[in-house]
Amino acid sequence: MNKTARKYYRNGLLLSLTMPLLVTACGRSEAPPAAQPDTLANVSILTYMEREAGTETYPVRILVSPDYVRYDDGYDESDYALLDRRSRTLYSVAHENASVLVIENHPSSETMPADLSLTEERIVDNDAPAIAGKQPLHVKYLANGTPCYQAVSVSGLMDEAVDGMAEYATALGERQLHDIQSVPDTMSTPCFLSRYAYASARHYTHGLPVQIWDDTGYDSSLTDFRSGETVSAALFKVPDDYESILPGQ
Repeated sequence: MNKTARKYYRNGLLLSLTMPLLVTACGRSEAPPAAQPDTLANVSILTYMEREAGTETYPVRILVSPDYVRYDDGYDESDYALLDRRSRTLYSVAHENASVLVIENHPSSETMPADLSLTEERIVDNDAPAIAGKQPLHVKYLANGTPCYQAVSVSGLMDEAVDGMAEYATALGERQLHDIQSVPDTMSTPCFLSRYAYASARHYTHGLPVQIWDDTGYDSSLTDFRSGETVSAALFKVPDDYESILPGQ
């Protein structure tokens, strides 16, 4: 699986649960409007270096515009995941096989179970260096008392980009909730349910994450962030000649 696909699925869509649907439910879905090659889009650009257990460190670039959020491998020609913020539709574009996985917006009516308790622990580090003149906050996120992951975040920094990334995480969580009955019992741990389904965006409540990590070997570190940039609007276009794949609803 390519880097973009790993990012896409780790944030809420289980590849093992989705793949059986890909070969049985195909069709066309409305894509974002086509962009002219010379049209520019105003964006915030963030770059994270990420690694998982058994992988080398790899870049993840995030482009956030008023209408879209794009995750890719750091260059324009890479595969990418795209959120249309207006329709809340998700697209995962794979160039090698000319296909687009389309996840349409289907908010779930599932509510957080009463026996799932989410708490957090703030870890004070007065010696932590300021980032862009702002003091970072270290938070450990727990579910039913079990530590799930940790993040160091900065409040008041790149707020518009944070909103877009939170929307992306929330959309993935909603899709996972839509398929929550398909999650194997062995995976339905409090940490999994909170992190990927019921509270998939809670690490954005304290601002821009500059580092996220957990005990599985996953680590994500912010290496660059810029606002007020322009890129080709074509980066937010889904190829209209690719096969659209629709998971079963």
